[in-house]
Amino acid sequence: MLSPAVAAPFPLRWGFTTKQDEAAPPVRLKQVHGCDIHRAQSDVQEGDGLWTQTPGEAIGVRVADCAPILLAGITNTGPWVAALHAGWRGATSGILRRGVAQFQALGGRPSELAWAVGPCIGPCHFEVGAEVLEAARQDPAWREALAEPRANGKWHFNLPGFLQAQAVDLGLSPEHDGSVPHCTLCEPQRFFSYRGGDTQGRQWGWIEILPK
Repeated sequence: MLSPAVAAPFPLRWGFTTKQDEAAPPVRLKQVHGCDIHRAQSDVQEGDGLWTQTPGEAIGVRVADCAPILLAGITNTGPWVAALHAGWRGATSGILRRGVAQFQALGGRPSELAWAVGPCIGPCHFEVGAEVLEAARQDPAWREALAEPRANGKWHFNLPGFLQAQAVDLGLSPEHDGSVPHCTLCEPQRFFSYRGGDTQGRQWGWIEILPK
């Protein structure tokens, strides 16, 4: 498992699995490429993000080109963690913004969040159409450098860069960024990639507050 390269604010386990890892949390989400975020419970919920403040409750999201995002911080009611699933639809619809808003609603300060974007399809391979850029340009964190035009009229879109730009725009500190930069399509021996032909296999981004 690949661990975020940043110090955690409290004892936890977190990271991003590869094809070689078997450990994973229980499936608690039916992911739909949206931006609904739920407090974790035993039943499977429809959405693309989970959060918890319960020690020992592992939560996670499954990905195979989309970006997993992990968040960890202290609120007025104690440690808080979240796992978010962000494809281009979730990213442009604001799933990260919703996750940070949930943390703030509990009294957390964005500047104190530890955060990490995990392995996902990189700008080297993520070819998208005009509808993706049109959606991304509505976000206040957008920069034209996050997309490179192609000769076929499409663009290569920097999904992890877009999410990191959103994070900074939301007040998250670059010093607390533990992102693990790998392109899932570039490393087929290590990661599942939907665009690379993996229609079933998924890796995880998951996180768990450790009991005291």
